Amino acid sequence: MAKKKKGNPSTTNQQLLFTDVLYAPRFLESHVGKQILHDPRTAIVELIANAWDAGATTVKITWPNGNGNQRFAIEDNGIGMTDDEFRRRWRTLNYNRMEEQGVRVIFPTNAKDKHPERLAFGRNGIGRWSGFCFGDKYIVETCKDDHYSCYEVARGFDRPFEIKKIKDVTSRKYGTRIACPICRQLSLSPEDVRGEIGMRFLTDPNFQVYVNSDAVSFKDIDDPNIQKLPLAIDDSTKVELIIIDTKGTDRTTKQHGVAWHVGGRLVGSCSWKGTSADELIDGRRIAAKRFTFIVRANHLAEAGAIKQDWSGFDKDNEHFQRAAQVVHEEVRRHLLSVSEEDRMDTLEKAREENRKTLKTLGPLGREKWTKFVTKSQESCPSIKVTDIVKLSEVVANLEQTKSGYALVHKLSEFGPDELDNLDRLLENWTLDMAKVVLDEIGSRLKLVEELHVRTLDKNTREVQDLQPLFEQGLWIFGPEFETIEYTSNQGMMRVVQDLLKCGDITCSRNRPDFVVLPDGTSSLYSYPRYDDTGGVVGTDRLFVIELKKPSVKIGEEQKAQCWKYVKELKSKGHIEEKTRVNCFVLGSHVDPLEASARVEMDGRVIIQPMLFTTVLKRAESRLFKLSERVKNAPFLEKRRDELDAFLAKEEKQSDLF
Repeated sequence: MAKKKKGNPSTTNQQLLFTDVLYAPRFLESHVGKQILHDPRTAIVELIANAWDAGATTVKITWPNGNGNQRFAIEDNGIGMTDDEFRRRWRTLNYNRMEEQGVRVIFPTNAKDKHPERLAFGRNGIGRWSGFCFGDKYIVETCKDDHYSCYEVARGFDRPFEIKKIKDVTSRKYGTRIACPICRQLSLSPEDVRGEIGMRFLTDPNFQVYVNSDAVSFKDIDDPNIQKLPLAIDDSTKVELIIIDTKGTDRTTKQHGVAWHVGGRLVGSCSWKGTSADELIDGRRIAAKRFTFIVRANHLAEAGAIKQDWSGFDKDNEHFQRAAQVVHEEVRRHLLSVSEEDRMDTLEKAREENRKTLKTLGPLGREKWTKFVTKSQESCPSIKVTDIVKLSEVVANLEQTKSGYALVHKLSEFGPDELDNLDRLLENWTLDMAKVVLDEIGSRLKLVEELHVRTLDKNTREVQDLQPLFEQGLWIFGPEFETIEYTSNQGMMRVVQDLLKCGDITCSRNRPDFVVLPDGTSSLYSYPRYDDTGGVVGTDRLFVIELKKPSVKIGEEQKAQCWKYVKELKSKGHIEEKTRVNCFVLGSHVDPLEASARVEMDGRVIIQPMLFTTVLKRAESRLFKLSERVKNAPFLEKRRDELDAFLAKEEKQSDLF
């Protein structure tokens, strides 16, 4: 009977498990940020953004006015929360709004009007802690699905917060209300609050905010923060561009960008996207979190430019295109005029990143670099800071290269699709890797192109012209011939030459690796067999290419000639029992009755007649039909011109004789 193991006291009775988490007094401030808890401007914007995300169309704010009213409350008619939703959202630190609720806003089911699609602002749910900016505790009342719940949320002593449920009853309303029973003394007046809200939440006329019963409007924004410009689209059409400048920078680009108003309604959403989905400015720029441009273009309602669901414009509509061109040019001009400090900061970042390289350049080179980076920012305000820094590195390196800016000239000739393809290529390949692969593909395409020309020309010579090409193109005959170990076997070549040496049959002094016959040429390539120690013990594969002149029809006699080579080589000990031999007899004509392969030695020897046209089709197939796709490639055009010049020269010489 097995003995029962005794428990280890060090891992049982003596070991204590601590499950309580301890929080420092400043944990919540570190977690959500100082501004949300202490800056009423930031706090109220966050709470209104929460109402936007809840699908509200109306937000009512009660703000202390200094005349005995020290109450604070914010109430919306959004979708509200169930008890389970409130508990999950308020109790979860680092709550992920996008994962839990999606990127699009859900509207209450009792909403009278069908609202256009609305994108949510929130991502991590930290806006819910903005109530602590107004007091150490706040009350949350929320209604959804015929149910009303009320909670008290307070700052905790040994934890960041405590939640207590106060009431839970039936209700047919929708919405959420947050209120502070005892509100702190606030530095902002109701007028100041309306101005702050107006600079951020007037992009959608369907979203109305009230402060102490007064609706927030453009009139609440102080003159230094707002500018109205009439823009002429043509002789009879004008639009109004309202430029709102918060002077400071918000935490995100939400409610910043360009918003189009037509007939008192927002078309699409407020964003920095241009007419072709290009960004008017990089969202990480300071100006992108500071400016809002509102376009009042009522004429587009009758121009058929708006999509039926008001989610955006018909990009092909000429009326919208003309208006967008004028508006976006003015937006870019304005952003350029106010972002000089921002651009100088980016220039300094680029200069710091390239300090070592710039030191190696002369004064003229550094001046050219500075002008290039500055001009790039001015010409393309949407370019990202990281991209301009990377671009500056490229320019600095180009100043050191022998080719200079030739690459830039080439890139300037690329279309958008070609540049996108280049970008995707460089995502997966280094330049060195791509060059190795493309050089190999290029050489093979050139080879196929040259074979096309040579095999169709009656003056082509087998030894001087065709055999060297096939020596480079063993890969054409199949993947088993790709190995670089295939080499011309001159020892075997001498055996074949001795076998055939009679009459006019000779070997070429210039190319002793070919056998020159009256009706064509032969070449032999082999690679060795190795033993377990890596020593050569014989020939593993033999590859024979026999090229016949155009006047020769390939038949039984020509196939038999290859078989004669093999028997002679075997008798001389160059071919063992395990050696595999592939013979290809190539020409312009093949006897249809002899087109099939001759097989000997139990399949170890295969003699295959083949037309030149078949060889070329096989080559193109192995290149995945690339020849047809890139037939106008510059390197092939150059090769074609060289071949044409060579053939013209050959033709002239033959005419002389």
